[in-house]
Amino acid sequence: MTIRKQWLIALILTAIISVAVNSFIFSLLINRYFVNYTEEKYEDHFTQIIDYSKRVLKDYEYSHEQIEVQLESHLSDPIIRIRLYDRNLDLLADVAEPVETINNMMRGNMMSRMMGSFTNETETLDIIDNGVLLGKITITRHSSIGNSFGTRMFKAALITYSIISFGLVLIFIVVTGSKISKVLSTDLANTAEMAMGVDLGKEFERKTSRIKEIRIIQTSLEALNTRLKMKQKARKRFVDELIHQARTPLTILKNHLEAIDDGIVEMTHDEIKTCEIQIENLTSIISDLSNIVDIGKDEIVLNVEVFELHQLISQIISGIKVQFDKKNIGLDLLSIKKIYIRSDKYRLSQSIYNILTNAYKFTEANGMVTIKYETLQNRLIIDIEDSGIGIPKEEIVKIFDAYHSGESHKSSGEGLGLYIAKENVEALGGSINVESDLGKGSRFIITIPYTVSDGHKI
Repeated sequence: MTIRKQWLIALILTAIISVAVNSFIFSLLINRYFVNYTEEKYEDHFTQIIDYSKRVLKDYEYSHEQIEVQLESHLSDPIIRIRLYDRNLDLLADVAEPVETINNMMRGNMMSRMMGSFTNETETLDIIDNGVLLGKITITRHSSIGNSFGTRMFKAALITYSIISFGLVLIFIVVTGSKISKVLSTDLANTAEMAMGVDLGKEFERKTSRIKEIRIIQTSLEALNTRLKMKQKARKRFVDELIHQARTPLTILKNHLEAIDDGIVEMTHDEIKTCEIQIENLTSIISDLSNIVDIGKDEIVLNVEVFELHQLISQIISGIKVQFDKKNIGLDLLSIKKIYIRSDKYRLSQSIYNILTNAYKFTEANGMVTIKYETLQNRLIIDIEDSGIGIPKEEIVKIFDAYHSGESHKSSGEGLGLYIAKENVEALGGSINVESDLGKGSRFIITIPYTVSDGHKI
């Protein structure tokens, strides 16, 4: 059953119960007071009839016509007939409601059918004054006093108008309820369409409801849709990052294997160690695939350890030296001091790899790339400088944005290398600064916390 039908049924049932209860209580209260009023009115007439009859029977100066006129004034529902007798039971007066009047009141209509049939009751009383019997009087009335013609008519009128009022209320409820339920069902249908759009990943137009609860649902759906889109973009970026990260060790492995195959490089222990390091890097990248289920989380999990920086950078240079040599670009490590640091070895090496790869792309043949490092108080500073084409000033603020490849020089990369480097360095609690002169080269300065003393080896 639709919400619209349930809404209408609930309104109609509410109307029925409300009108029925109201009519019952209203009828009960009014009927009670009306019956009391009828009974009080009858007692007044009865007392007046007895008092008048005493005067008539004690004083024979009243004519027959005068007696009947006075008694006729007391023919009021439920009294329909009065007969007065003297002490000898001779009839002095006999007055009654005309039959036509009664028939007109009882003529066939719905109200008269609800009133039902009447049975007359006759009450005969002796009129006594100071112990002396003066005469008799007979009073005929409709049924009991509380069930008189007027009382029944009043009850019938209450029922009739209760039915009429219920009909009017029902019509109002149906018309109003139909309009309200139509608005409600339309808003719910629009909200369901929004939910379907979120589920299927389709675009949808929000039709704001005037109903607060539905507006809250619509707002929640919009927020959910936004989160899903952001999650989808984050997932794409995450996959692109993995692809970009995997390309570097694969390229290094490929270059080294080709160099070995061409006889340019000998298969030495150091060469095998370089290949093993790239395989370890690939293993770490593949392990990160598990993070795709938690793609909505911004936190990068760090694997902190103590390692020697000079050895790490030397391994990085060894891995990409063949590539640099093919392009005839010099790659030198200017610092020789051994420094032990506590950090995430993989994140730091990945950042250095990406900056060096970026320098390789934008440095012409016969160019030069240098690396140096130093400690300053509790900070480690790694300086990577190239003699490449440089970066325009207007692009320096954009080079760390994801998918930015630069307008002044197009490359085949995805524009994620520097973005990943910056993300990793910031995860380590550090920062990257850039200095560049167009046509002369660029300088990338990595600064990270330094927490292990020189020469301290663990």
